[in-house]
Amino acid sequence: APLIWSLGLTQAALTLLLIICCSTQEYRAPPFIPNISFLWAWNIPSEGCAVNFNVHLDLNLFSLVGSPRKNARGQNITIFYNNRLGYYPYIEDKTGKVMDGGLPQTGNLIKHLAKVRKDIDHYIDVDMTGLGVIDWENWRPLWIRNWKPKDIYKNLSIELVHQQHAELNDTEAAKKAKADFESAGRCFMETTLKLVKDLRPNYLWGFYLFPDCYNGFKEIDYNGSCPDIEKKRNDKLDWLWKESTALFPSIYLSSKFESTLKAALYVRNRVLEAIRISEVHSVKHPLPVFVYTRPVFEDLVNTIGETVSLGASGMVMWGGLNVSQNVQYCTDLDNYLKSTLNPYIINVTLAAKMCNQALCQDQGVCQKVHSGLLSRQPSYLQQAIKPSCERCPPYTWRKGSSLSPKTKRCQEESK
Repeated sequence: APLIWSLGLTQAALTLLLIICCSTQEYRAPPFIPNISFLWAWNIPSEGCAVNFNVHLDLNLFSLVGSPRKNARGQNITIFYNNRLGYYPYIEDKTGKVMDGGLPQTGNLIKHLAKVRKDIDHYIDVDMTGLGVIDWENWRPLWIRNWKPKDIYKNLSIELVHQQHAELNDTEAAKKAKADFESAGRCFMETTLKLVKDLRPNYLWGFYLFPDCYNGFKEIDYNGSCPDIEKKRNDKLDWLWKESTALFPSIYLSSKFESTLKAALYVRNRVLEAIRISEVHSVKHPLPVFVYTRPVFEDLVNTIGETVSLGASGMVMWGGLNVSQNVQYCTDLDNYLKSTLNPYIINVTLAAKMCNQALCQDQGVCQKVHSGLLSRQPSYLQQAIKPSCERCPPYTWRKGSSLSPKTKRCQEESK
């Protein structure tokens, strides 16, 4: 499709659309980078393609580029796995080895925070601006969400209570174990966020996979909706949303979706739940939502297209170490970028930008109101966007603050 087009609306009709559209009281976070209406980030260890095989990938469309490799430093997007930020207590999934206490209630929070300081200094320069993503997936902060195989954290927590309080019966021990686990887990996550925000206030910080809504694939009657119980559980994590300065949900697709409408339903509901959570603590100053996806998905319309059209702040492309393991992999990725991914990114980015300019006067983002495709065609703007522009208020970066009395109490309890 040509890049130059006319809006095809009379001035009066356009003015009416602007009044209807941009007078809604819903808000979205403003662009993280000025004049970049939708942020594209590349968090894939592809640097080996150029170094080892002289295959130079075209990543010019990505405002943020960073490798998740352990030896990568000074990047504007940095992901911290469980062994790269402090002393996160967990149990190795494959070996069962206990790491740094294993359970949050047996971890050493003081030692952990001291190590966090060193790790942040190692990986991120003081004055850098970017995204900081903490990827702690071994246990979940809500007790009830640690289902198999993560129930090992529940079982060991109950065993620990029995060891410390032999007088308690199983029901009493389980109740105390739940309280101890959730309190300690919250302390680890909450104080870590407070500290990294204080150390690198020009970064946006949050946890990967938060929020999640557990709307996985079902063979029959699948509508992609987030179960009400999971929304309520997300609401219980209000302390986490309060400390986060960005949200990083994931839309990784299972092979079961196979480019079907179910894929769009899956993605749509996950992104909408993240947008809902982004407004928990301030409707007028919502958190930016950066959605994780992978470049291996052929279904760009139902992943990237759906996410952009719903009003997210940006997308992060993530990939494993195998993307640059040989020249064929690198060549395939290069061809995919040139022939498929980059052209599609250009298309949806321009569509979003032109919609924002035409209907929201660059004061917000367009959000579609039905399941049609995001398009640069005038007819799409007339039919699909009318009531859905989201206004962006003046936004003040929420700087990281010093440790609060609650944080200090958590530290004392961890000794």
